Amino acid sequence: MLKMKKRNPLKLIAILLLFVFIALFDIKVRETFRSRTGEEIYEALFGKQKTNCVSILNYQDQIIPKIDYAIWLQFETCPEELKRILSKHEFSGSKVSTDKWNGKAPYGETIKWFNPKTLGDSIMVYEYSSDDRRNIQTIWANLDSTKVFVRDIFD
Repeated sequence: MLKMKKRNPLKLIAILLLFVFIALFDIKVRETFRSRTGEEIYEALFGKQKTNCVSILNYQDQIIPKIDYAIWLQFETCPEELKRILSKHEFSGSKVSTDKWNGKAPYGETIKWFNPKTLGDSIMVYEYSSDDRRNIQTIWANLDSTKVFVRDIFD
């Protein structure tokens, strides 16, 4: 007659806890590296919009800081919403001609949809930098404040 071995309940509990830990770790990793929607990125950068006039056209998220050095966003909006965004920090602003724009994103980044020339012959460029320069925001907007490109660098 075969004898059944008695299983150690502590081993079973340990194995069960290991599987639970692996499952929770997998969920956390997936959540961390999940791509955000353009609307989620917008809200993270600027808070909830006060008007219902924002339409996200394109975006590229910063998933891994240092590797993905910036968030890129393109959207259409209304002048009131852009004014609200600009009130969040002390931006410096200047009117810039796009006639000599080479079509490339700053720092040689390759983003096919980023092209401030599409905003017009002259645009407004707003820039903010935190005191420690760990956060830099650049906003390119057309003159009527309805079309916008944003680059947000957070290190």
